[in-house]
Amino acid sequence: MSKKRKRISRRRLAGQRVMAHVPTFHLETGKHKPVTAARHYIAESGLNSPTVLNVRRNEHTTDRFFWGEKGLFSAQYAEENHFLFPSLRSIVDCIGEEKIFEGLELTADDWEEIEEYEYAFV
Repeated sequence: MSKKRKRISRRRLAGQRVMAHVPTFHLETGKHKPVTAARHYIAESGLNSPTVLNVRRNEHTTDRFFWGEKGLFSAQYAEENHFLFPSLRSIVDCIGEEKIFEGLELTADDWEEIEEYEYAFV
């Protein structure tokens, strides 16, 4: 029996498109846990937000983090809730919603949900 493919939400796909314009850094965990390694790297490098950090735990596992103005988050959370982060919103404004979200066909419900959180940009 074939395995069902998991459906990715349109909101997350939109976030992935926005995050594609964010600089990405790759690092190894070393002796630390992935989130600790990411925090040490941010402190040592003096990274500015927004940034995506790919932290390699071992040869099979890589953890992704988003360094934003509000702190360090899971990259998946940042993709799903990209409209909550002012730095990602500025990327959308700079490039243009039509260009980034072209072909996604976000529904009225998706836009209503995004507009509910509009206060986060203030």
